[in-house]
Amino acid sequence: MGVRSWLARRAVRAARVLVVECPGSWEVRVAVERAVRARGWRLALSPASADVLVVTGRADGEMAEIVERHWDAMPGPRARGRAESAAAVADVLDAAVLDLVDDGTQRTDADGRSGSASGDPARADDSTGHGEMDHGGMDHGEMDMAPDGIPLAGASEHDRDGLEMDELPLRLGPILPAWPAGLVLDLVLHGDLVVAATGSFVPAGASTEAGAALLGARRCDDLAAMLDLAGWADGAARARRARDAALDGRDEVAATVLSGLRRRIERSRTMRWSLAGAGTVSAESAPGFDVPDWLVGDCRDRLLVLVDRARAATSNEGADVSSAELVGPETVAALVTGLDVGEARLVVASLGATAVREVVDV
Repeated sequence: MGVRSWLARRAVRAARVLVVECPGSWEVRVAVERAVRARGWRLALSPASADVLVVTGRADGEMAEIVERHWDAMPGPRARGRAESAAAVADVLDAAVLDLVDDGTQRTDADGRSGSASGDPARADDSTGHGEMDHGGMDHGEMDMAPDGIPLAGASEHDRDGLEMDELPLRLGPILPAWPAGLVLDLVLHGDLVVAATGSFVPAGASTEAGAALLGARRCDDLAAMLDLAGWADGAARARRARDAALDGRDEVAATVLSGLRRRIERSRTMRWSLAGAGTVSAESAPGFDVPDWLVGDCRDRLLVLVDRARAATSNEGADVSSAELVGPETVAALVTGLDVGEARLVVASLGATAVREVVDV
């Protein structure tokens, strides 16, 4: 019991919080992130490294199942909570602290885990994108099978060396760092190459969005996600600073931060080296889909678009997302086909979560 108490108190002092953003709860997710940093805690990137699980918004159906798998993969001591509004975040985190240091709660939780076989950490850790793989639904048709039952892709124009390779399904989303909430890409891989993809959104629960009033902050958040994925932590922190300033009504501060950040991106050899030429999109990149002009170019080009859109929104030059900006999930799937998985992640982030939505033809 002494060891358990020590672990619990250590977890409280430096708690790592895994935030699961349900579709329609962006504002709540950001409120959790800000509160976590204000307490000196840290954000976790996977269930295995988390002490606290916070679900923002309402998790229904498939999202509820995914949340449970994330919870099953978390080690103890652990706590969980759900926030449906930004105003509820402080109370949710305070309750998590009490649960973490409560010996009775943790003992009951540990006893329940030892008597249950439902936890499967390998499936639950969706932060890597592998947790939602579903082999049972794949139709292998006439494909050859390897001795252990893994389908062989066979030689095709996608094979880089002409050799037969395993064809593997991989699901990215709906929960993933630097990823549009609720987006699911079901990929078919030859090695690390995406040779087929379909896109969809998990059904959303009740929305807690505040609409166009948050557009500037949301665009700054899109920028921070892209910079995080590109590996520039300092740039991402600056983008979040602009986001928080916009949320607090200090638009002039946000615009100043973004102007300085754009200059740094333009001068950065690292950003040019890592993003220039990556995820290049042309009008022919997504056959059968209308590719907007702003998408054409590489990931660095679209990073600069993200900055410019954030600056415009914080300067009140854009009241809402235009229909010409929106990208549907099937278009996203077409854009990542032919790329390796890492490059595909960069392409999705470079679109900005604000633009990736279910597009309905009117």
